[in-house]
Amino acid sequence: MRLYKLHLLNFQGVRDASFNFGGANANIYGDNAAGKTTVFNAVTWLLFGKASTGAKNYSPKTKGTDGDLHYLDHGVEAVFSLDDGEIITLRKVLKEDWKKKRGSTQEEFSGHVVDYYINGVPVKEKEYVTFIEHCIGKEEQVQMLMMPNYFPEILHWEQRRRILLEMCGNVSDEDVITESPHLGDLLEYLTIPGTVGKHYSVDEYKKIAAAQRSDINKKLQLIPARIDEAKKAIPDLTGLSSGPINAKIAALNSSIERLESERQEAMSDDATADTVRKEISAIKTKIAESRAAYAETNAKTNEAVLAEVSRLRTEQSHIRNTLSAKEARLASAQNNLTSLKNMNQKLKNELQRVRAAEWTGKDTCDACMRPLPEEDVVAARENFNKNKSQQLEAIKAEGGKTCSKEMIAAAEAKIEALKQEIEAEKTSAASFDALIAEAEKKVVTPPPFESTEAYTSAMEQISELESDATKASSTVANQLNLLNSKIAEKRREIDDLQAKKSKISLAEQQQARIDDLAAEEKHLSGEFENIERGVHLCEEFIKAKVSMLTERINSKFASVRFRLFVEQINGGIKEDCEVMIPGEYGQMVPYALANNAAKVNAGLEIINALATHWEKSVPVFADNAEGVTRLQEIDGQLIRLVVSAADKSLRLEVVGA
Repeated sequence: MRLYKLHLLNFQGVRDASFNFGGANANIYGDNAAGKTTVFNAVTWLLFGKASTGAKNYSPKTKGTDGDLHYLDHGVEAVFSLDDGEIITLRKVLKEDWKKKRGSTQEEFSGHVVDYYINGVPVKEKEYVTFIEHCIGKEEQVQMLMMPNYFPEILHWEQRRRILLEMCGNVSDEDVITESPHLGDLLEYLTIPGTVGKHYSVDEYKKIAAAQRSDINKKLQLIPARIDEAKKAIPDLTGLSSGPINAKIAALNSSIERLESERQEAMSDDATADTVRKEISAIKTKIAESRAAYAETNAKTNEAVLAEVSRLRTEQSHIRNTLSAKEARLASAQNNLTSLKNMNQKLKNELQRVRAAEWTGKDTCDACMRPLPEEDVVAARENFNKNKSQQLEAIKAEGGKTCSKEMIAAAEAKIEALKQEIEAEKTSAASFDALIAEAEKKVVTPPPFESTEAYTSAMEQISELESDATKASSTVANQLNLLNSKIAEKRREIDDLQAKKSKISLAEQQQARIDDLAAEEKHLSGEFENIERGVHLCEEFIKAKVSMLTERINSKFASVRFRLFVEQINGGIKEDCEVMIPGEYGQMVPYALANNAAKVNAGLEIINALATHWEKSVPVFADNAEGVTRLQEIDGQLIRLVVSAADKSLRLEVVGA
């Protein structure tokens, strides 16, 4: 694509300027601040809506001494010829939007609007952007082809690397490993576990290895503290040994068995006490039998009297049940009477209201105020009286059915009868209280069994037997107490020895844990070293691959070279994509450290290579070109922006014109 014409109107201080490039290379001369970069900004703003410098919040508006000049159109129009020969005209205009609010005579600024034109036809922004992407290219691609510094300086190194790989073609991992014998073991590390012939990529393995290495490193960092913890948990074993302790425990157990045998023999000698206990038990059984017989005899004495008391209580209970039922019937009858009286009074009130009602009809027409026909008035009055009479009859009929005087009198009589019956029942129930009290006086209360001679005699026998048993077993008890004390002492000694054995067992357990942790540490260290070797092979692989890629990439450029990785102090490598330029003495220096002329020429060489690869070209603007005595030739259109103190206003010079 080539730029043929460019017109600026009120654009960033340029009031009105036209440039006729004719599609050829050109030089634009001007003093500092004359507007050379503005021309470049006009093209980038027309295509992308941005300044060539990448400045944020860029505005093409022309400013005066007091700020923005208002009510002006700020526009750019350009004519391009595409690579296929098609001529297109693009135009873009920024305008201020001024509006009058309702009720106001003053216009107020409400924002900006941008108009877009393609070949003179107004279009929407989206259509405009889509057209540029289709005919010229996407924004970043066009910037790379238009600005010498964009690819080597502005573009992120990962994007530079990706584009270079697209240009030269990538190198397969298999090719790198095949051509590098020292990487033969790498495939073993890359093999996906549980598969045959399937491998991770080097990047995938590095991520896996990094995670594994981090995990192992965390575990290794914890092991010393865990070993130290286990060491601190080992008790002091000074003077302790399992052999002597076990021998002492065996001897004590033997002594306990002998003492237990002696205790069994002593307990078998206590026959007298056992006989006495049996006799005492027999006497207590006889006491229980006598107590039961005594109670049974006394119960028969009062049997007839208690039966009479029970009968009287049963009859009294029956009377009280009857009384409760009648009291409930009385309450229901009283509620019914209240309802009848309330209904009767309500109907009386309604009857009085209807009787008091009088005819209020009219004898004149409401519309014309003329008297109504006599027959109509008479008919209306008769109809009122008829309705009144019917209402009175209905009320009387309702009273006769639901709450007549006869019904009320019958309810009152029923209530009175129930009251009399209730009083009679209460009197009857009260008479039984005296009968029951008189009968209960006849109940005989016998003396307690403990006061009988049989009980006293039996308890005396038990007391004598217990005294004999105490005397007979006193010697045996003393012997048993002595034996129990000796056995308890032996068991305490065994417990002390078992506690010492537990210390020895705990020490052995902690030592075993320490040995396990040391073995785990050794195993993890081996795994860590193995992973480190895998990572090292991956880094060697990347170096080999980068070397092959570097050779391919650099073959696409005459003098510019690319550094695709940086070796680090620890021997590892860090991926990179730094543009390298021949220095003054032939050495390769990073783009950022080169002089301006070398930077511009390097950028032009890169643009040439990219244009060839993409089969696309756009006008290239070389700013500050006065500092470059010999510019790199390119296949496309080159527009140099040259500082010239003699040119106070912009001057276009078309090369070859």
